[in-house]
This record gives sequence, C-alpha cells and structure tokens, in this order.
Amino acid sequence: MESQRRHYWRAAMSDQPGFTLIELLVSVGIIIILMAIMFLFINATQQRYRSQEMLAQVSQGTRSAMEVMTQELNQAGYNPPFVPNKTLGGTPPTPDGLVHSVTISGSGLATKGIFYGTRLVIGNNCPGTPPVCKQEEVIVNSDPSYGSTGMTATSFPAILQYAHSANEPIFARTYPYPQGIILDNRTMGNGQAIAVNKIRFFGDILDTGDLYYGEYALQCSGSTVGTWIDACTTGCTTGPFTLTRFMTKLADPSNGYFKIPASKAAAYDGATISPLVDNIQGTCSTPAGGPGSPPTWTQWTVYNAPDETTGGTTPVHARIDYAAVTYVPPVLNVNADGTAGAPAMWFKVNTYGSYDASTPPIPHFSTYVLDVRVMLTVQGRQRDPESGTFRVQRLQAHIVPRNTNNALNIANNGGATYLPDIPYDPNTAHGLPLP
Repeated sequence: MESQRRHYWRAAMSDQPGFTLIELLVSVGIIIILMAIMFLFINATQQRYRSQEMLAQVSQGTRSAMEVMTQELNQAGYNPPFVPNKTLGGTPPTPDGLVHSVTISGSGLATKGIFYGTRLVIGNNCPGTPPVCKQEEVIVNSDPSYGSTGMTATSFPAILQYAHSANEPIFARTYPYPQGIILDNRTMGNGQAIAVNKIRFFGDILDTGDLYYGEYALQCSGSTVGTWIDACTTGCTTGPFTLTRFMTKLADPSNGYFKIPASKAAAYDGATISPLVDNIQGTCSTPAGGPGSPPTWTQWTVYNAPDETTGGTTPVHARIDYAAVTYVPPVLNVNADGTAGAPAMWFKVNTYGSYDASTPPIPHFSTYVLDVRVMLTVQGRQRDPESGTFRVQRLQAHIVPRNTNNALNIANNGGATYLPDIPYDPNTAHGLPLP
C-alpha cells in the first residue's frame, strides 16, 4: 500500500509544468536584448534632450541680448523733459548781443536737463501799457569763438535779446535728437545702408532724466573683459567674436556740464564693457579697393542684403571713417558652406535738413538712422551629444528706433532748425569728442 502511494506521488510530480535550462537561458537572453534596446532608446532620448537644451541656451542668450538692444536703441535720441520749477536767478545779464552766463534757480540741480544746443524759452514779463510780453527763445551757446563761458551746475551760456527780471520762468523744447544713433563724419544721399562693427548711441536711455552714451560692438575675444579690441583689426579677421555692451552717464559732476566721454577710461560712473554673446562666427569682408582716399559707395558694396521693408534687396556698404580716411571692414556672417554672408550689423540711413533764416544761412542737416539690422551666427561652446558636431544657429533682429524716426518726421515737416545737435562740451573740443 505504501509503495502504491509513492508511485502515484511520483507520477503526479512528473506531470507538473516547468522550465528546462535551455528555456531559462533563452528567456534571460531575450530580456537582456530588450533591456539593451530600452537603454539605447533612453540614451538617445537623453542625447536628444541635451542637444535641444544646448540649442535653446544658445538661442535664449542671443535673443536676450537682442531684446536689450531693441529696448535701448528705441530709446536712442530721447531728449529728457526739462525738470519743472526753473526760473531766472540773480540779476539777469544785460541784452547786448554777447554771450553771458545766465543763472537759474529752482528745485534740484539747476541745469539738469539742459545741454549745449538746447533751446530754452525764457520769460513772461509783460511791462508797459498796453503790456508787451518779452518772451524769447535762446540756444544754449555751443560756439567757443564767443569766449570761454561754460555751463555750470547753476548757469548756462546764452545771448539774451530782451531784459528780464529774476524769477521769470524757463522752459525747454524737448525735441528728439536726430543723431541719437551716431553716424559720424559722413554725408550721403538718401537710401544708403552701412555695415558696421560698432553701434554708438545716446539719449535718455534709462528714462531717468539723464543722458547716457552707449555702444554695442563686435570685438575680438581677449583675456580680460574691457581689453578686447574691435573686430577686423590687424591679427583679428575671423571669429569667434564677442558682442559687447558699454554704457555710461554723460555727466561730469566736477564741472557741472554734460558731454560724451572721450574714452571709456573717462567713464564717470564706473561703467565697464560687458560681454553679451560670445562665440559669434564670422569673417571680415574684403571688398574691392583699400585704405586711402574715400572711395565711391559703388566700389565698397559689401552685400546685397534681403530687405523685408522693400520686398527686395538693399546694397549694404562698408563703414568708412572719413575723418581718419581709414577703412574698417565689417564682419560678415558665415554661411553653411563656409562662405561669407550678410553683415552682422547694418543700418539704413537718410540725410535731411534745411537752412535757417540767418545771414548767411546756417545749415541744419543730419543723417538719420532709420532702422538697425542685427544678424548673429552663434556656435555652441560644446559639441552636440547627438551629432558630435558644434551646433550653429543664426538669429536676427530688425529694430526701428522711434526717436530718430520721429526726428525725421519733424524735419520733413519743416522743423529741422529746431532739432537739437549732439550735446558736447565746447570748452574741450569744437566737435565730437567720441571714442
């Protein structure tokens, strides 16, 4: 009986399902293959994510820089409103056709918001019967041939035509500066476009009531921020380049007047040059001609750039400094095939103005920057984990400076003689003491 039970038990056990060693090895192999495929997929996904993240970082950094440029260049040429509650102080000068120091009084810094070339409306004194109001408009003197009378914290030089009394009000005309984006030493016709490596501008950029001077420049990378040199100089004709920003207040508190600093070393508020975008790819252009006498614009055409405002192309010319009679090649973007493409920075300009009623007539012409184009080809600092190459992205911005365009509209409607010149200190130089 016992042996019979053991027989049945063995038979039952032999009928139970199970895996052989071969089956187990096959199953483990399949699981390993599936896990390898899964890990390859996860790794590819991670590389794709890292690749997109690196590209996004390049794009975001460049777009952030262009947003800063758009905001500040739109403020270029903005003339801050005159601080209110300003009146004539002391005993006003005798009107004798000569330049005198006119003292003013009021809350805060007396001459805040007044610069050389500013048009001031003085007076509301109405003596006599019937009353005659001797209100007049004066221009803050900027001609050093009249003498050394300069602006201070509480006075400005001007020629008065009428006798005034103390406490008469002073108002200022705050038309925009037509050369808020500075185009120096150049006279040209309408419709020109110029490629540059440095955009210089000024105005009430920060909307604080003060004038600021700024630069955006393509520069060759150096070891120390602030020691970099402008692009396309000897020994620096190919990228990578760096887009830098410089900003300083146009105030010299030791003398009480406002002027554009002669150099960055003379920045009055400790301003420094800061990098905005680095590893910009490009090469300096080599148009026909060379340094020497200023060539014609046709000789110096750099690129026929697509112009969305006209639906066609615009011939963009090299920047020429006619004062030093030197040629500064602009940086051109590098195309996918390695050839030079469109300029990295260029703008369209228009020269307009008129003569006033003086004898002889005095010209009031300015060159207005109508729009600014920025196109940057930026290469990533690290190799793309997916392709193993350096990713490159090209971004561009089209900026229409509203203040310089408003100034052109004023000039087109007969107001060229009322637009202010670039404010400078006539006691240091009769011109533009610019970097």
